[in-house]
Amino acid sequence: MGKGGQRELKPSEPLEVYLYQKKVDVSSFARTHPGGEKALRIFRNRDATEQFEMYHSPAAHKKLQVMMKSAPDAPQESEVFTTDIGADFKNLIKKMEDIGLYNPNYPDEIFKLFVTIVPGLLGAHLLHSGWPCLGAFLIGFSFYLSGWTAHDYLHHGVFKGSNTQLVQWNNVVGFALGCWQGFAPSWWRARHNTHHLVTNEVGNDPDIKTSPVLTFVRNSPAIAAKLNAAQRFQTYYYVPLMSVLDLYWRLESIAYLAVRPLKKTGTEWGLLALHYSVLFTLFYGQMQWLVFASLVRGFLTGIVVFATHYGEELLSPNHSMTLAEQTALTSRNITGGWLVNVLTGYISLQTEHHLFPMMPTSRLEDAQPLVREFFKKHKLQYRESNLWECVKINIRALEFHHLLDA
Repeated sequence: MGKGGQRELKPSEPLEVYLYQKKVDVSSFARTHPGGEKALRIFRNRDATEQFEMYHSPAAHKKLQVMMKSAPDAPQESEVFTTDIGADFKNLIKKMEDIGLYNPNYPDEIFKLFVTIVPGLLGAHLLHSGWPCLGAFLIGFSFYLSGWTAHDYLHHGVFKGSNTQLVQWNNVVGFALGCWQGFAPSWWRARHNTHHLVTNEVGNDPDIKTSPVLTFVRNSPAIAAKLNAAQRFQTYYYVPLMSVLDLYWRLESIAYLAVRPLKKTGTEWGLLALHYSVLFTLFYGQMQWLVFASLVRGFLTGIVVFATHYGEELLSPNHSMTLAEQTALTSRNITGGWLVNVLTGYISLQTEHHLFPMMPTSRLEDAQPLVREFFKKHKLQYRESNLWECVKINIRALEFHHLLDA
């Protein structure tokens, strides 16, 4: 792979990405790219074949075929599918397609919508029926699950097929659920898509930019020596800090919309205005329970999100690993079986999800044994721990006292 970067391009300088051993100029549609311009800039002069494969529809593949007709050859080192592991991973994807693991599972999607929405509606009733604490908890829980359910739709992992209008319903439902929980879906999509493409790459992955509030030391004496007085308490405030993430993400998503043209963000502004109008009306006179609901949602989401990546390896943006190798080093599953999978929106099967982000989440359980076999074959570590152990792994990555005493 070539060297990735996000520097500003000169007006006459092309933005070229290596795809299928071709050097493809994507300058003309960089600003309108559904995955965001940042993703293309990160993969400037870098192989993105596997990332394109895992994220793009058959229609996008046809467009790329047209673009590649006049594209020059890419450098020899970009030929990711010529490596043993790259070629075998492509065969694994084909096998999963052949046995139906990419087929939609609509009964499961209906079930997930039920467990996402009904707790919120029940909570709204209980809030004014003498059970405000339980009501607020259920509303926060509904927002929490909504994040995972919207995640599935915005990954285009629900509605499948050649019918473009049917597939577009992924966006419709994803945006509706995104605003049900109070986040701007376009903000989430830009942030999350980039995270998938460059997981745990320093300077590229927005999800791991947690400093100065959380600085993952990872046994580095140099980093430990630079921690200020407040940061030296991070192992203690790490868990309670998760509770404020709902508020932080709400503000960040609003800031994302605020710096973009209204003609592109008008729909989301309208949906968020509706969300907050209903939310503040519902909690009128009981604002302490709104705070409680936000803390519940923040804690549940944060503790799960941080469990799956933050304690794992950090990578240089100039690495030459395949997608499977990168995922093995940067992703950790949460064990616990079907119930844990449902309650975490199948984010618990993080390794499988990062390898096959457009696969319906209910199919990830069937993909898991095939991934285990693939990892064993290629001597890759398959990382998994229960949620408690995941939290401890993160706290160990934040620890520094033993490094200062060494």
